[in-house]
Amino acid sequence: MPRDALRTRGTGRSAAAGSYTFGVADREAVTPPSQVGSDVLSWRIPPYQAALLILFVSAVAALNIYGSPSAPVRTVTLAFGAVALGLAVVALRMYLVVDDDGIAVRHVLRQNWLPWSDIARVDVVSEVRGAATVRLTRADGTCVDVPPSLLQPSKPTSKPRALARLNAISNQIEARRNRPG
Repeated sequence: MPRDALRTRGTGRSAAAGSYTFGVADREAVTPPSQVGSDVLSWRIPPYQAALLILFVSAVAALNIYGSPSAPVRTVTLAFGAVALGLAVVALRMYLVVDDDGIAVRHVLRQNWLPWSDIARVDVVSEVRGAATVRLTRADGTCVDVPPSLLQPSKPTSKPRALARLNAISNQIEARRNRPG
């Protein structure tokens, strides 16, 4: 597959034009090659984070299998390994997808499908699990909050810059909702 088959939405530059962390740390909406031209926006936790957690679990397992550690060390390493494996599963599970039919938000234990006809408002709100995020308000007044870990930058970023990024995402979603067709 050619590297420039993956394009960043709104920038007009190819994947090869960025650094080796292209699409990982920025959490921009990326269109996969299979969906080029279909205008699907999606946000996920970068896969390298889950891969690093699974690598840590592998190291912990190897230590316990081949290293013959003492009982307290074995208990602590197995606990850290279990936590890391749980975090990896969480990271691989969550996503936000916006397409022509509506919005799909998958949390750790539940999934929400919101057709455009059910969405009244898309806002940026603060202090949802300690961070700002996008809130989808239904016509009946109930809300669905996008997990902040999907939309917040993974690099250290100033609060105004992170809020500007969230506002841009909110505007992209709102523009999709108001699009004719």
